[in-house]
Amino acid sequence: MATISAAQLDVDLVIVGYGAAGVAAAITAHDLGASVVVLEKNPEAAHTPNTRMSGGMVMTVSDGELGAQYLNACAGGMVPAEISAAWAHRAAGLLDWFTTRIGITDLAVATGNVEHTELPGAGSVRTVQPGGVNERLSAAAGGGPALWEHLDAAVRSRGIDVRWSSPARRLLRSADGRITGVEAEVDGVAQIISARNGVVLACGGYEFDEDMKRDFLRAYPVHFYGNPGNDGDGVRMAQAAGAGLWHMNQMIGRGVGHFTMDDGTPLNLLIAINPPGYVITDGAGRRFANEHAQAMLRHDFYYSLLEYDPATKQHPRIPCYWFFDERRRREGPITLTHIGAVAVGMYDWSPDNQAEIDRGWIICGQTIREVAEAAGISDPDEAARSVAAYNDMCAEGSADPFGRPADTMVPLLEPPFYCVPLWPGGSNTTGGPKRDQHGRILDAFDVPIPGLYGAGELGQPSGLLYPADGSNLSEAFCFGQIAVEHALSISRSVPPDGTPRTPQHLRH
Repeated sequence: MATISAAQLDVDLVIVGYGAAGVAAAITAHDLGASVVVLEKNPEAAHTPNTRMSGGMVMTVSDGELGAQYLNACAGGMVPAEISAAWAHRAAGLLDWFTTRIGITDLAVATGNVEHTELPGAGSVRTVQPGGVNERLSAAAGGGPALWEHLDAAVRSRGIDVRWSSPARRLLRSADGRITGVEAEVDGVAQIISARNGVVLACGGYEFDEDMKRDFLRAYPVHFYGNPGNDGDGVRMAQAAGAGLWHMNQMIGRGVGHFTMDDGTPLNLLIAINPPGYVITDGAGRRFANEHAQAMLRHDFYYSLLEYDPATKQHPRIPCYWFFDERRRREGPITLTHIGAVAVGMYDWSPDNQAEIDRGWIICGQTIREVAEAAGISDPDEAARSVAAYNDMCAEGSADPFGRPADTMVPLLEPPFYCVPLWPGGSNTTGGPKRDQHGRILDAFDVPIPGLYGAGELGQPSGLLYPADGSNLSEAFCFGQIAVEHALSISRSVPPDGTPRTPQHLRH
């Protein structure tokens, strides 16, 4: 890959972070004729961006206007409508972008991925994925790792300068307040990198900064199964430059597994409770919600885990407890092995879950009461009664009081029985520096900070509800392009965002 020597680090754009947003920004800048440096703080051999750890799905829309309606409805008033519209209209062109800019030709449409079909515009949403997936929860042909190979190859083929093990430390500002570059650590040496047209922060959220999570999220503790390198450095750099923040209390959530490795390091994993049957209780052994949402890996189940009891000064559902039987244990791993830490080689989950039972991560017992007591539930008898009542409903064909679909009401009958604590968590946070529809980062008074842009989960413009599988990556790809086009449109004769690009504007 071509590089710029240390003495020549004076470029049009500096991009901080090499994930989906960084890739989109770098390719857009290169193809518009700009010089660009990408700073990635992790070493190449240990590079685990959320893109690579994801399922590889990307949300698109068939109609920009309808897509804008849907994204705006999902935002719940937390994101200005013009920003949702900018995202949606760019998402309508993502299929063409993948084909012409990235060279992906095996995109398949995944089904059942829209999470809120009752909202206006939902019918316009489509999710695509490389490799030929046609089922929402299928183990993709490579998932995120396969998608990442395509993206990385597209960057390498252009000779774009990616600096590994090169964390950005601070943003540089001129006397008039413009962002003029970054102070970074390149190959272990402090380096000033000047950026004539600006800096794009595409360096992820704060899911591995415990203080930020405690201060900003709606409950604590919360655990994430995404990139361990996302420790809030982008939030801090933006704040130091005067950025305002928005929806810092938001995240992409569900119930997740939180385990401890032999060396004491945490391992957080997406937990797939399907197929039925399954029962989830609180810490006192009581059912409290429709578990089908967790089974379908919806991103709103985690809201059910956030209740706080002022009488006991506790969150009674942190953790909650998933019960299942031997039949489910035989069905296969309780995590999706093409997503998260397992997909990138951080842990190898056993096919039959036996290694994890032996580790004590999956708690085992001959009765529900026994396994509930071993799991630490305060009233094991209540847990046994809850599962017994659930089994009776299954046998009688009774309607579930929490609204479980009838075809998911499968009893827990075959010993031994198992229990896994589930914590609120997910893939990533979404709060961060506030942006406008051009990707410009705004100050505390909503004035754009000249030369500073954001893309990806760092300040992602999503709100209360996660729209569909692949929304995270969709936003990253869209605003990576939007931010760079705006940055270059200020001083170069290139099209501003939202206008058609023609071949003379692109360097192939």
